[in-house]
Amino acid sequence: MRAFIPISLLFFCISATADVVIFKNGDRLTGKVVHKLGPELVFETTNAGTVNIQWSEISTLSTEKPVVVMLQDSKTISEAILEPAAEGSTDLANSGGVNLDEIAYLNPNPEQSGIGIDYKGRATLAASDTRGNTTARRLYAEAQLTARARDYRYSLGGKTNQQHDSGARTASNWATDGNYDWFVEGKKQFNYVRGSLEHDRFKDIDLRSTAGTGYGVQLVEDNSSNISIRGGLDYVVIDHYTAGNESYPALGWGVKASHRPLKYNIELFHEQDGFQQISEGSNMILRTRTGLRAPIAAGINASIQINLDWEKDPAPGLKSTDTAMLIGLGYDW
Repeated sequence: MRAFIPISLLFFCISATADVVIFKNGDRLTGKVVHKLGPELVFETTNAGTVNIQWSEISTLSTEKPVVVMLQDSKTISEAILEPAAEGSTDLANSGGVNLDEIAYLNPNPEQSGIGIDYKGRATLAASDTRGNTTARRLYAEAQLTARARDYRYSLGGKTNQQHDSGARTASNWATDGNYDWFVEGKKQFNYVRGSLEHDRFKDIDLRSTAGTGYGVQLVEDNSSNISIRGGLDYVVIDHYTAGNESYPALGWGVKASHRPLKYNIELFHEQDGFQQISEGSNMILRTRTGLRAPIAAGINASIQINLDWEKDPAPGLKSTDTAMLIGLGYDW
């Protein structure tokens, strides 16, 4: 019995300095509550790293420090220490018990609570320098900043590609784009405005600009997946170096999708923008980015992606399709 007392005290001390999840089958998991989003609890453990736990499998849970709690039937939020209670519930210290089914979010993001703005950014760099019998240099860089609140979202992005082969420039282009989305209150649908600028000397494009507006749907937005589609009316203006300039209205669309497969610490992504001319002529423009990112450490990731640009009616003497495979390093913040 004397040997049992210190062991019991040690177990109590460990449990008292960590958040604890108790499952319906009786198992326990200690660590730290990150947040609850949808049907999953994101939980950080010492040995297994960050894990996603099905909320429906939890009997009760407790926290060492206060967490922000937002209930299903209210937009108001409160801060409380969670204490273990009967199966299917938890106690909010000094506020009484609550069923787990009533909890919409724990530590909600700004887009869930309506308080503040969540900023995310990403930068990617791919470069090569070949010397000897062949001399070639290439630099590709892109960056994107996204701001998300409950009622709106906006993003700004840009990329540049410069390439020299045996002293001669073989690629020189850049592009920038931005969009602003405002969500229908309490729903996944949104209205948007967007615009882009593009320069590509080797496609005979001094400047191609687009501006448009339309309607979109956020199909999925959770811990593992983010998928949205949009469509509307755009106006395209193209200033060429040698060919005649163009301008026309177009049907425009966009797709953004990313997914982190279960049990794999990688991110798959695909983005596409398209414009179909609706006046005289039948030109169509597609711009896509497809690939995967694998985290390395401290926000740094390795990436491989394929960029494809296609234009149905390019300038005379030029090809319709440009493709590039890029292997590089990125940084997320």
